[in-house]
Amino acid sequence: MKIKRLILGTGNPGKLQEWTRLLKGAISIISISELGEFPESAETGKTFKDNARQKAVHYAKLTDEYVFSEDGGYEVDALGGAPGTRSRRILPGGKEGTDQDLIDYILNKLKGVKRSKRAVKLTVAAALSDPKGNIIFEDTESFAGIVSEKPGPVLINGYPFRSIHFIPELGKTYAELTDNEHSVYNHKKPIAERLAKFLLEYK
Repeated sequence: MKIKRLILGTGNPGKLQEWTRLLKGAISIISISELGEFPESAETGKTFKDNARQKAVHYAKLTDEYVFSEDGGYEVDALGGAPGTRSRRILPGGKEGTDQDLIDYILNKLKGVKRSKRAVKLTVAAALSDPKGNIIFEDTESFAGIVSEKPGPVLINGYPFRSIHFIPELGKTYAELTDNEHSVYNHKKPIAERLAKFLLEYK
């Protein structure tokens, strides 16, 4: 049975807009919040992949729909891959902080660490569940860079680490990318392309 639409397993309007743009009309996609109010998925996975799968299955079973979910974050080599799945809860005690709190925390942790040791990845994992809770597609992609010593001039609300994710070949942070540059360097784009191909071939 051909999939007629996807439910995005988040109420974040920014993510809905982003995935709608990335999928380029390959399929209709709406937010979970457009179907009503549902209990949130417990994101207890040890990896981004775990969390993406949890959310997709959780909402698919509640809605009896095909649900696409993602999870991602910042992985700093010098911090052993942290903050990873705890990207929003890295402050002492597991507290959630403001965007500025999170930026400050990472930069303070890397004080004195030389540039060659500041490698980092922006990683995203995605999963698609059928209405019965079976994962029928999953994918992961990362975009490498280095952690800058101070935030760049552009801060994107809700995406604090993009302002300290420096791209050496461009001489700017991820948050400073133009629309054209973002279409080239967006780490979600390859996943969207492979998902569109999967949906075209799915029966």
